[in-house]
Amino acid sequence: MSGIDTLFFDVGGVYLTNGWDHIAREKAATQFSYHFDTSEQYHQSIVEGFECGRISLEDYLKKVVYFEKRDFTKDDYIHFMQSQSQPLEDNLSVLKKLAQQQKYTLATINNESLMLNQYRIEKFRLAQYFSAFFSSCFVGIMKPDGLIFQRALWITQRKGEACLFVDDREENVKAASACGMRAIHLQQPEDLADMLRSEGVSF
Repeated sequence: MSGIDTLFFDVGGVYLTNGWDHIAREKAATQFSYHFDTSEQYHQSIVEGFECGRISLEDYLKKVVYFEKRDFTKDDYIHFMQSQSQPLEDNLSVLKKLAQQQKYTLATINNESLMLNQYRIEKFRLAQYFSAFFSSCFVGIMKPDGLIFQRALWITQRKGEACLFVDDREENVKAASACGMRAIHLQQPEDLADMLRSEGVSF
């Protein structure tokens, strides 16, 4: 038997596309015809505060996009940000099966800004699958800081060896492992089902 009773997942790259990554930000610069490099410098200077919930979307946009006059509206820009989130349907089917059998506690440990996190939870009805969201914008800590994993264990009152964490970034997997969790580095989304089964997770 695997001994696993709790499954923690990243969201972007596992069940959905990434919310606001480098590729999406470059696409935005092309779509709205502004200079990407300058905007990216501003993004990098405040991204931790933005994804840890300390900087609002309004202040983020003022700093990163609207530091000079633009000919597009904030509503148009926010709609573009939201449109970058798309489902990974096969993996969502796996998640649905896991939730239906009620064998495992399911939760997320993910980095995301407040607006996009709430949008993604509501748009893709993630709350019907996950019982808790240890999102950076909710807990004020970003992966790969080990404290976010430790806090998830404390709050759920789980032992690390009974937990499996899945993420598409190696540094996050290493951080989870350092906190005692079993962890999977999911390099290709389509490998999720096989990798879960390889760890003894049944669905």
